[in-house]
Amino acid sequence: MIPPNQHRFGIDHPVVSVRNHPEAVEKYVRLGFSPSPISYHPWGSVLTVMMFENNFIELIGIDDPRKFGTGEVDGFCYGRTLGEFLARSEGLGLVSLHSKDIEADFAAVRAAGLPVQQRVDFRRKVTAPDGSPDEAVVSLGMVMDPELGDVSNFLCQQHRPEFIWRKDWQSHPNGATAVEEVVYVASDPTPLEARWSKLFGADNTNRVEGHIEANTGCGRLVALTPEQAEAHFGSVGLPVSYTSKPHGIALQVRVRDLKVVKQLLSENGVVHAETARGIAVTPAAAGNTVIEFAE
Repeated sequence: MIPPNQHRFGIDHPVVSVRNHPEAVEKYVRLGFSPSPISYHPWGSVLTVMMFENNFIELIGIDDPRKFGTGEVDGFCYGRTLGEFLARSEGLGLVSLHSKDIEADFAAVRAAGLPVQQRVDFRRKVTAPDGSPDEAVVSLGMVMDPELGDVSNFLCQQHRPEFIWRKDWQSHPNGATAVEEVVYVASDPTPLEARWSKLFGADNTNRVEGHIEANTGCGRLVALTPEQAEAHFGSVGLPVSYTSKPHGIALQVRVRDLKVVKQLLSENGVVHAETARGIAVTPAAAGNTVIEFAE
């Protein structure tokens, strides 16, 4: 199944990186998600996804660091990069942008004047919908900005999307249907505004009520000042931060009914609080990431 309302550079999947993957999966179950079966990357990482119709959350950790270097391209290995991130922090890191033509889209990013690095192609073992073993075939294009650090992206094309965009993975007890926003905090959001204008176009990147917002066509990227972040998420607290650079702090997830979410979180003993737009859980409940549920 190809996501019906996805297109070039839409939010494909934010990556939440955790040190204890089994524990984090259990936490996401308590939040009301139905994680996909556990899977593994060839470079030593372990993952599961919270799949929606057009995008998803990837929850990733380290399975076997001895595999770092597998599939290395020009010195880059995603597993090693993940290990370096987890050595200093947990939480929201890179955000993947959707591609249906990795070569053309990577060239377009380069032509827009953004720094680009390696192209990575890999396969990972999956179980097909009929229960037979098979392989997902994936192409990545790294679009990393050294000055922005973890507020970077990579393009992702699924060559066999039927193994990823599975309808049977899209039903969640909390009624979640989409990643609506990825939220960053930045003392100076101007570099993010410049980057997003090149990626998504100046018409889709705007200052809204004092913050920067980029419409990707499949969800929004939002940059808040520290004061704005505290004002909005102060009721649950902000993630532990190990950098003064811009970094991700929250995901807004669209749900069908906030009353269902509130009851589920209460029954599961998950600390939560109301925000101006919905209900948020503490960073400790979701891998050092605030998750805000909104209708």
